[in-house]
Amino acid sequence: MSKTILITGSTDGIGKHLAMKLASEGHEVILHGRNSEKLRVALSDIQR
Repeated sequence: MSKTILITGSTDGIGKHLAMKLASEGHEVILHGRNSEKLRVALSDIQR
């Protein structure tokens, strides 16, 4: 059963790792961060 999950601080460290893990398990992940460029990079990394 997939869930929609909001992860704050998802551009670095534990937040980014968690976002990648949950997305790979089929969950819909909503990224949140203060730096839009880092968010773009994180999204690109997760989509690979």
